[in-house]
Amino acid sequence: MFGQESSLDKKYEQALNYFYAEYPTDQSDSTAIKLLEEIKSQFPTNALTPSQSADVYEKLGTLYLIQNQPRKSIEILRRGLKFIEQNEANDSLLFNPYLYMGESFFLLNQADSSIHYLNQAEKTLDAKKDKQETGRLYNSLGVIYYESGNYAQATNYFSKARSIVTEKSNPEPSAATEYAIFSFLTNEAAAWANLKVFDKAVTLYQEALNLGIDRDEVLSKLASLYIKNQNPDSARYYLDSIAEQASRNSLPNQNINAEIHLLKGQADKSLELLIPGLDEEKRKNFQASQVALDYHKGKTYQIIGRSWMEKKEYQMAAEAFHKAILQFDGVFSEEDIWKNPSPGNINWGMTDIFESLVLKAKSTMALAKENYDMPTYQLSFDTYQVAFDLVFYLNNLYDNQDARIFLGESIRKAYEEAVSASIALYQLTKDQKHLVRGFIWAEESKATALELARNEGKIKANSGIPLALLQEEKILKFQLTRANQKIRDVQDPNNLEDLEAQVRDSKLALSRLYASYNDFSSFFDQKLNTERIRIQKLQNFLQSGQQVLLSYFVANDVIFCFMLSEDDLYLSAIIEKGPLTETIKSMNQELISSRGNNRQELEQVTIQAFDQMLGEAYPDLKKHPNWIILPDQMLVHVPFEMLADPEGNYLVENHAITYQYSGKLLQMDTSRINSDKEKAIGFAPFSAATGLPETNDFAPLPAAASEMELLEGRIFLGTAATKQEFLAHSENASIIHLATHALSNPESPEEGFIVFSPSQENHLLYAEELYQLDLRQASLVFLSACDTHQGQVMNGEGLISLSRGFSYAGCDNIISSIWKANDKVTAYLSEVFYDKVNQGNTYPEALQLAKKTLLKDTKMAQYHHPYFWANMVFIGNTFEATSRQTAGITLSFLLLILVAAGFIWFWKKKRGL
Repeated sequence: MFGQESSLDKKYEQALNYFYAEYPTDQSDSTAIKLLEEIKSQFPTNALTPSQSADVYEKLGTLYLIQNQPRKSIEILRRGLKFIEQNEANDSLLFNPYLYMGESFFLLNQADSSIHYLNQAEKTLDAKKDKQETGRLYNSLGVIYYESGNYAQATNYFSKARSIVTEKSNPEPSAATEYAIFSFLTNEAAAWANLKVFDKAVTLYQEALNLGIDRDEVLSKLASLYIKNQNPDSARYYLDSIAEQASRNSLPNQNINAEIHLLKGQADKSLELLIPGLDEEKRKNFQASQVALDYHKGKTYQIIGRSWMEKKEYQMAAEAFHKAILQFDGVFSEEDIWKNPSPGNINWGMTDIFESLVLKAKSTMALAKENYDMPTYQLSFDTYQVAFDLVFYLNNLYDNQDARIFLGESIRKAYEEAVSASIALYQLTKDQKHLVRGFIWAEESKATALELARNEGKIKANSGIPLALLQEEKILKFQLTRANQKIRDVQDPNNLEDLEAQVRDSKLALSRLYASYNDFSSFFDQKLNTERIRIQKLQNFLQSGQQVLLSYFVANDVIFCFMLSEDDLYLSAIIEKGPLTETIKSMNQELISSRGNNRQELEQVTIQAFDQMLGEAYPDLKKHPNWIILPDQMLVHVPFEMLADPEGNYLVENHAITYQYSGKLLQMDTSRINSDKEKAIGFAPFSAATGLPETNDFAPLPAAASEMELLEGRIFLGTAATKQEFLAHSENASIIHLATHALSNPESPEEGFIVFSPSQENHLLYAEELYQLDLRQASLVFLSACDTHQGQVMNGEGLISLSRGFSYAGCDNIISSIWKANDKVTAYLSEVFYDKVNQGNTYPEALQLAKKTLLKDTKMAQYHHPYFWANMVFIGNTFEATSRQTAGITLSFLLLILVAAGFIWFWKKKRGL
């Protein structure tokens, strides 16, 4: 017995020597495997301690993983995990088997299992002291996010992995550590390249080059970067700089070479290069896992398809794109081009699957048009739908707004192509189903990040997630916001790196917390089962003969205008984008430059805008007193109320107008609205000139206190009106009245803020903090400050502004200002608005009546110019809120009076301009 123990112990030491060889080779790894297999064959044994036996399983599984045998690795590692469980060994032994199991399943393209084991590894992280392995875990998690297209979050994981292994407390890096750093650098660079932050990506690739590890791989990645940047000459430079001929001829680099030809309009050369390369014999020198090989083959077919598209060989293109889908999707195996995969499982390269689906849809659409073949038309539309279903799945998988907005911008072009194709077929056939499809896709493409955030807020409260986790989420969001604020205010550049690390770590902590929510099956399931937009449901909401819905959708060079009534859907207009854009630009210039004086030139351009946007549809629209407008892109800043109808009347004189970010938001339940007027709170931090700090940059607002007289709840004045009191009371309030200063920043929307009492240092409520609030109980936000409905206009997400921040926080109804508000007019409109609400009018009706009262009031004649009143617009959900609105509630709304006088001076002063 003693001899056996001595023999096994000696073999174990020998195996470790080969495993940890300073310069490992295939031979040393094979010898280690042989020794470890011999030891394993003697199990169970007392010759080794439980920790040593567990280590045998771990090392053997690791070596099989290194040798690209993931199934064998999983088999061994599972046995090791079972051994640890049966022998109650130290929990710290679980980390590596979990980590390597996750990586093995990744190589098998089994995403759910990979994520499961990586999450298990993270749960044992506290017991793990090896920084290199900890860094490896964060790198693997980063790969998970990268492959799902969540590149922003992936950069955080890769950066964290790198920071762990390069901490100052670490000893001089070993060769293995340097290779790990190399991997983390190139992975992070690839993520930044996909985010189109090319300068950052190039910098990281240069750092990787400086390590002197696998120079040819970095050069290849740089060539790929410049392909993404549409720069074929720079891509050619880096591709030609690759030293090894075998590397230049590898499948990935052949793909890059073909893309260079394609970017230069040389489709024939691209095909000549790639089609022979599909031969197995041509790829025998390309050493990679099966997943990597499938991925690069998928890219090959994708490029071949694009080349055939350039040559207008649409059948060949469609077949190539279908083969690309087969390569990218690890589950779908239907070779029949008339079949498509079903979204619902996580696959690596999901964005590549989406891209291939869209390309297949485009090529089959072109083929259908050539032959006017209805089955092929249907194939194209079905393929677009599968692509958009995949986007829906991805968006629910993502854990942050930035990733969703980026995805929305990335896929917007596909929606434009799909909507245009559907409308074109409707015009040919007059078949209503094509019009309905176009309308639904148009609305699905808008404001997705906003809609999902609103929906998740509701689901979290009903999915069994413990309150402790939800509270942890609030704390982490607070820490993230504070770190971002410190970055904005940082004076010493040396402190910036630490603050950026705090931001990154807070984002990662939130990411892992959100991942834990998916352990509650109902949470993710409820998100996926959320009802998609349905035209019948929208029509059911429309009041008989009272309401009509107008949806605008920008697609390439035209703007489609849909009109939805209670019983029908019409294509009311197809507007030329260029001329209308110029008209809107002229109208805005005339409006702002007039400052309420010259009306003649403004009236001419508003008549022109009316003719372009509404002229053809107005005979049908005229009979409806209430309009709901779903604008898109440049139209989000157009106040339709000021347009003149054929009789010369402003539209506001005959129509109450509601705006909304997307038709999806009109379907949302608003049952949590609190109409208890005793829950009102009010804030007026600048109600008096006294009590303000000497360093205060904000002007007193002496009329602010009088605005609070309408409230029956709790009022905070002067130094008592702090940000802390607002945060403490706002989420349970039915009415919030803020009489203060505010600033919107269109170039950086997250830097917009609302000002509370400057008696405390932390007195600015930034836009990003609005995203963290739960204001679902509030019934209305009234923003009358300058430019609160101004902001950054995204192609897909729409307007990013302070007003959107309150919608994101859960408040359904908002009144906001497109440009500078006049204090006297705002006070007048507000007073009439309250009165009309008390009489039982809906919010948009009350605002319309307030404006009509102003226009008829001879004492206010100097303010009849649209400059003074057209800036105030209502954004909301009148379908649900209207039925709950009752007369006699003095202020059943959330009111913010925000004055921005003298704010440009403050903003410039703050930045030293």
